[in-house]
Amino acid sequence: MRLLPFKFSLIVAFVLVITFLTGGFLFLFSEGDDSYPRLIPDQTMAVFVGPKPLKEFVLIDQNSDTFDLSSLKGKWSFLFFGFTHCPDICPSTLVSLSKLREQITKGINGTKNVQFVFISVDPKRDTVITLKQYTNYFDPSIIGVTGTELELRNLTQQLDAKFEVESAPDKNSYQVYHTSAVFLINPQGQYTALLTPPFDISPISRRFTILKKIDAIKSLP
Repeated sequence: MRLLPFKFSLIVAFVLVITFLTGGFLFLFSEGDDSYPRLIPDQTMAVFVGPKPLKEFVLIDQNSDTFDLSSLKGKWSFLFFGFTHCPDICPSTLVSLSKLREQITKGINGTKNVQFVFISVDPKRDTVITLKQYTNYFDPSIIGVTGTELELRNLTQQLDAKFEVESAPDKNSYQVYHTSAVFLINPQGQYTALLTPPFDISPISRRFTILKKIDAIKSLP
């Protein structure tokens, strides 16, 4: 029987205690060089045992500044892909993210190291000015980001996030199909967890607090 390293064993023990207390985080380990570590589905937050490091990408934010991999380092980042002409999923998700931000910031530690990012996969219509107006309507703290289709594909493929722009003769009236999930990136720039609707804010907030504690343990020397 293969023995687990001490620090990893400590993490697993901590997770099992939290599992008992919260009824969440039921892990199912898998092995494989390129496969994602899997877990038993959690309706609130699916967490990977081994976070996936992201590769470099280059986008632009609502202030026309570069938004790249370094923009994710040092912060927990909740990423959501959509577009400003979205009739339902995007508005409802941004409302949920705004409520989640409010819930998290009520804590003693606040959220100085947490950011919420709305990434438009419709760069033809969503200019930086449009993005800023759109995100400000829901929550001024949400960062609007977009980029070229090539760079958007670069990032979405790393997260297995799907989007497809409808072919239509009218350049200003078309549909964009996209994933409804929210992707959580840890301060090391690694894909850590997946959130799927419906978004239950209080359980997400509790699990996020636990996840930060686990990350802190993993960072111990």
